[in-house]
Amino acid sequence: MGCALAYQLAKRNVDVVLLERETLGSQSTGRCAGGVRQQFSMEANVRLQRLSVRLFEEFEQETGHPPDFRQIGYLFVLTLPQHVEDFRHNMEMWHRVGLADARWVDADEASRMVPVLNVEDVLGCTFCPSDGVASPADVTSGYASAARRHGARLREGVEVVGVDVAGGRVQGVRTSAGEIATRLLFNCAGAWSSSIGRLAGLEIPVLPYRRHVAVTGSFPAVPRGNPMTVDFQSSLYFHPEGDGVLIGMSDRAEPPGYVTDVNWEFLEKMFATAAGRAPALASAGVKTAWAGLYETTPDHQAILGPVPELEGFWCASGFSGHGFMQAPAAALLLAQLLLDRRSEIDISPFAFTRFAKGSLVSERNVI
Repeated sequence: MGCALAYQLAKRNVDVVLLERETLGSQSTGRCAGGVRQQFSMEANVRLQRLSVRLFEEFEQETGHPPDFRQIGYLFVLTLPQHVEDFRHNMEMWHRVGLADARWVDADEASRMVPVLNVEDVLGCTFCPSDGVASPADVTSGYASAARRHGARLREGVEVVGVDVAGGRVQGVRTSAGEIATRLLFNCAGAWSSSIGRLAGLEIPVLPYRRHVAVTGSFPAVPRGNPMTVDFQSSLYFHPEGDGVLIGMSDRAEPPGYVTDVNWEFLEKMFATAAGRAPALASAGVKTAWAGLYETTPDHQAILGPVPELEGFWCASGFSGHGFMQAPAAALLLAQLLLDRRSEIDISPFAFTRFAKGSLVSERNVI
């Protein structure tokens, strides 16, 4: 998110300094599954993601770096009547806002699309062929290089340790490498966004939740063209990764925290769930596994834009597991809102003020 925003602002001649306490892409971005989808339950997210997909498609032309964006599609597998009803409402909204290629898929067609899939209890699926996966490392480096070409200074190994505030507005930041005077600060700290907020005397409602990913060894039963497949009830998902399969699932019982060690007991549960939905995966060996952090808000929606309590403090955080896929559009729209006072897509549903107003609308299509 920081690299995308640095690019969009520097391209418009804003003097940008990006501060990363470790290395670019080393935390949640480098540990995510790389999914890019438009099938959300809230209209604002669908509109945001339609723009993001367009920007991923144009990414190499825009930045000079290929993003390895493979539009293999997302297949949501539905096994509960309530989920079928919810997704039918979603489908109507998707078509209304222009996501014309999203469609219903029955169990037989789903089985042909994903031959390893167990469809005995499947009531229906949704499929959008323009969804897919991209490379977090390639997208991050592409935005970083393009931002530098436009004059942005990206400083790694520099930690923000304080935010200077006077007269109700941001005056600067204190870092492990010295002080920087600025009247505008974007909080793009992901799972650590609340910590940056507290440095400025603000409560940013973002909590970190551990999420696991595993990659199998070579597994030809799931070929490169297999769509990202999501068992919506369990949150299990898998997609081709190299010559193997990337598998993930949420542990909905785990409390928030910053632990990123792999919980091998949970991985056993994840692979048991995978074997139930795709029996062939029971024979897949784990090549590698890791855990990263979701930056989760109470309504599973991003926080985009200014925080009225402190002039000059803006948020680009709280994406609740969707930061990589939403970053291209969010960065462009935030730059427009800052410099043009309006954005081509209305991002007011993501405003910080919604928490004080109590006007939360939860995003239900969260994996």
